[in-house]
Amino acid sequence: MKKARNIPVLPQVSSKLLAVFNDSGAEAKDVGKIIESDQSLAAQVLKQANSPFYGFSGRIASLKHAVVLMGFSAIKNLAISFSVTKMSRTGASTILSSEKFWEHSLGVGVGARAIGKEIGYPCPEELLAAGLVHDTGKLILSDSFPKEYQKVVKEAEERREELYQPEKRVLGGSHDDVGGWFTRKHRFPDVLMACVQYHHTPRSELSDAFNNAVKIIHLADQLCKLQGIGWAGGNVCSETVENTCNQVGLTDEARKRVTESLIAEVAATKEFYGIGTAH
Repeated sequence: MKKARNIPVLPQVSSKLLAVFNDSGAEAKDVGKIIESDQSLAAQVLKQANSPFYGFSGRIASLKHAVVLMGFSAIKNLAISFSVTKMSRTGASTILSSEKFWEHSLGVGVGARAIGKEIGYPCPEELLAAGLVHDTGKLILSDSFPKEYQKVVKEAEERREELYQPEKRVLGGSHDDVGGWFTRKHRFPDVLMACVQYHHTPRSELSDAFNNAVKIIHLADQLCKLQGIGWAGGNVCSETVENTCNQVGLTDEARKRVTESLIAEVAATKEFYGIGTAH
């Protein structure tokens, strides 16, 4: 990472929120006050809080009220999800289109959330946030080493490999490792850090809960590649979807439901996150 020149910058409000969420003494008013400082984020939090998903339609008028009713975990995942798509890219390379990249990341998040609901994962919204951040390392690598990353993408296409394989050969490290560094640097929640660093290589030393989340992100990534949702450098899957479904516990019928709803759900959610509009 010492040679990386162009690291995406999290919005200031995101850094403040992550610091508060890591403070065991934080209260709803503290979170509400920080969100209030960003009009765009504040509007989206209230919009989401008043959506049918939470069952409080039209009744939440203040951010403090939203935090109390939705809970710290829901607000945390919503704030991370919304803010990460607003990261500014200094010297953004043309290798990864911001719109196509975030469309793929959103697809993975939406797909992971749907899989989580199907198998009874305790916090599906956490999976949406994990999906949105899972490929952050690709942005760092492509923007910092554009010429080398062009070679990475070309090799992946020619050899029918997933990007992390030529990344290691050409750059000496993969986007998983770089993304893990980035999420640790900004003190992201542990489960998100695990999903970012291990979504291609689940580890036995991870807790069952973390490994389950990692495998769900891996499966959602596979489904999005097969459906051609967005583009994050390649659409090769080195493992069969059937095998990953078995690991996660997703039935054929449930997989069909997730897949059939994926494209429409991504299209419906893109506007909320401002994907495809000027950042």
